[in-house]
Amino acid sequence: MENGNMQGHWMGKFSYKDGVTFIEFTEDVTAKKLVMKPFVGMYLKKQQAKYIQDLREALEAKR
Repeated sequence: MENGNMQGHWMGKFSYKDGVTFIEFTEDVTAKKLVMKPFVGMYLKKQQAKYIQDLREALEAKR
């Protein structure tokens, strides 16, 4: 991933146990601007939540 404020990559690992699906995110992201550094974590959490919501909606639409 890369935009004007940060660059890096992320990976999501899916696992399933006892009827529950788990997702573990691993990120390696660097802020391009020093002023953006405190916001990288919040941005990534927001993007992760959006990814999970989109995935949930796509799976429900297939039912």
